Amino acid sequence: MKKRIVKYYKYTNEIRHSKYVRAFVGEAVFIQFGVDYELNGDTSCMFSTAIIELPDGTVKNIPIELIIFKKDSADENYIKSR
Repeated sequence: MKKRIVKYYKYTNEIRHSKYVRAFVGEAVFIQFGVDYELNGDTSCMFSTAIIELPDGTVKNIPIELIIFKKDSADENYIKSR
C-alpha cells in the first residue's frame, strides 16, 4: 500500500463566526480510515476518523475533517492521464 502524506490540524479555543478555528499542526503519514464515538447524555454518536502516524512514531485517531491529503507527483500524473 502506498503511503500518503496528510496535513493535519487541531481545533483551537478561538471561535470565529460561531465556528471553531482549525490550526495547522504538521504533516503525518495516513494509515487508514477509522471510527470513533462521543457520548452525549444517554446517546452516543459515531463519526469517521483518520488514523495517522506522526514523524516521531506516535499514532493518532483524529476526526476526518482535520486532515487534508497532499497531492504528489503520482496523483498529478494520474489526473493528467484522464
